[in-house]
Amino acid sequence: GGSRPSERGGERGSLSLSSLSLSSFFILSLPSPNTMIARGVLLLALVAPATAFMAPASRARRAATPLRMAISDEGPYVGPATKPLLDSVKSPTDMKSMTTKELKQLAHELRWEVLESVSKTGGHLGSALGVVELTVALHAVFNAPEDKICWDVSHQVYPHKILTGRRERMDTLRQYGGISGFAKMKESEYDAFGAGHSSTSISAALGMSEGKRQMRKKQNQCIAVIGDGAITGGMAYEAMNSAGYLNSRMLVILNDNAQVSLPTGTPSVGGTVPSGALSAATSRMLASKPFQDVRDVAKTLNRLMPDRVQEINKKIDEYARGIVSGGTLFEELGFYYIGPVDGHDMDNLVPILQDIRDNDMQKPILLHLKTEKGFGYPPAERASDKYHGVPKFDVPTGKQFKSKSRTPSYTSVFANALIEEAADDRTVMGITAAMPGGTGMDIFGRRFPQRTYDVGIAEQHAVTFAAGMAVEGLKPFCCIYSTFLQRGYDQVMHDCVLQHLPVRLVLDRAGLVGNDGPTHHGSFDLAYLGALPEIVIMATSDE
Repeated sequence: GGSRPSERGGERGSLSLSSLSLSSFFILSLPSPNTMIARGVLLLALVAPATAFMAPASRARRAATPLRMAISDEGPYVGPATKPLLDSVKSPTDMKSMTTKELKQLAHELRWEVLESVSKTGGHLGSALGVVELTVALHAVFNAPEDKICWDVSHQVYPHKILTGRRERMDTLRQYGGISGFAKMKESEYDAFGAGHSSTSISAALGMSEGKRQMRKKQNQCIAVIGDGAITGGMAYEAMNSAGYLNSRMLVILNDNAQVSLPTGTPSVGGTVPSGALSAATSRMLASKPFQDVRDVAKTLNRLMPDRVQEINKKIDEYARGIVSGGTLFEELGFYYIGPVDGHDMDNLVPILQDIRDNDMQKPILLHLKTEKGFGYPPAERASDKYHGVPKFDVPTGKQFKSKSRTPSYTSVFANALIEEAADDRTVMGITAAMPGGTGMDIFGRRFPQRTYDVGIAEQHAVTFAAGMAVEGLKPFCCIYSTFLQRGYDQVMHDCVLQHLPVRLVLDRAGLVGNDGPTHHGSFDLAYLGALPEIVIMATSDE
């Protein structure tokens, strides 16, 4: 989703140091009262931009899906020779009369279109593959652009772009003069709100809903699609709290693919599972054999009942699953909770969305979907990062064409240097906000798992968490992408600078980051941090 950019950011080494970029990587050290720079601070440079009621579907169940009939787990992975339904879609209007069977086939063709397109340009593949069925269902059921669909972070928007008139431009994806890799309002009326950073969609959709009410406009649907990674951000909960208080008519779709951080398997204090996995425990419960056995018996008995009784029992089942899966949390915030629902099952997804569309309930609704990142493409499903961000690759084999460099990245240089420091100083700690692979904390975590903290998409918390550690005499290295530290600016000022605490902020992806564009450029760090008192800014130079 959410998930997290490329890991939520630009591709490593996408732009070498030049007169066009700011210093690529720097550490900020906040001096204690007694010393300008605490012992152990490194002089570095930032990386050169230099369930259908169960957990993600099992291979046994997925074997019957259209895509699984087309390819095997072993490959080669070959798509359809033609895409007649996709060829007929010039805008979402062309999908309105399609049957569910046709929508399934359209999803099959769309998945292959995404694969073939991204294989030629590179980009965020795993998230896009995971929401193909959802994207098709949304555009078939709702009436965009009158109905507003806000994609959180928007790594997952490639299927949406293809269905909304941009299919012919997908070969320009993430290129100069081409279409953006994220939702962009100026690019299309179907992109209701621009994105790139996480946890903004619910606030935006809520604002649109209230804006329509205040302007006495027709109350079209306002929809936020947010991942379980993005929903760890505090802003998402602030928005849900407000939506429940206002009783605003809006729909939040939680795309839960158990990918809070990039699944690099980084060992940390919390284990290898990223911080804040929304439904890991409940997914295990929902997928457990005892729970499934009870449900199977109940469903068998229910088929013997009259239709009216069956409908009532389905509602009871839905409510029971909501209790088990934590739906009451959202209900306490004022939402009507539905789920978990298999986000790859079009037979259930379409009628559920239709029911939501036709309901005149004046309160926010949360639809909880269980999906699998990289779904439908075995190499992505098997990969540790679910093909989150990929270079160009060969679809039949899954082989990626990565450029090789003999020069180590600044990220790896930093991580290895920090390991050397930590070997001699047990007070050195590493902190990352759901970006272990992009900041070197994956390397550090493998060596010092009990001194590594992945706090999820929570930059504000990460900075103040580091400040609290510094109070106790630890030496925290808080590693964040430059563009995302903007979210923790007040914490840097209020919780670090004013408290005179020696916190080290290690900013990756400083300067221009290339293909990911303006939402991910680290262009302002020197200016906004240099304005603060008692702060030391250091950056590497060429050797």
